[in-house]
Amino acid sequence: MPLSEQLTSAVHFAIVAFLLTGVAVMTGKVTGHHSIPWKDKARLTGKYGRWAVNQAEAVCPEDDVTCVEREARRLFEARLTREIRRSVE
Repeated sequence: MPLSEQLTSAVHFAIVAFLLTGVAVMTGKVTGHHSIPWKDKARLTGKYGRWAVNQAEAVCPEDDVTCVEREARRLFEARLTREIRRSVE
């Protein structure tokens, strides 16, 4: 196979891979990932912070608000404890 055909094949493959990645990203943004209802997420974010709620959503089963709340509370309290220890030292 001549070099120009190899180069053309490689460029075509790169273009297809780029386009498929773009489609996957756009699809992910359209559908989004909401494991708990947005009202519950807003309430928990106000109590524990966005970081803790997002981390809790990542480890809890889908639509399990009690798990997300329990995990977010645990993360929030661990972070507070760590900050208090640092301020005392």
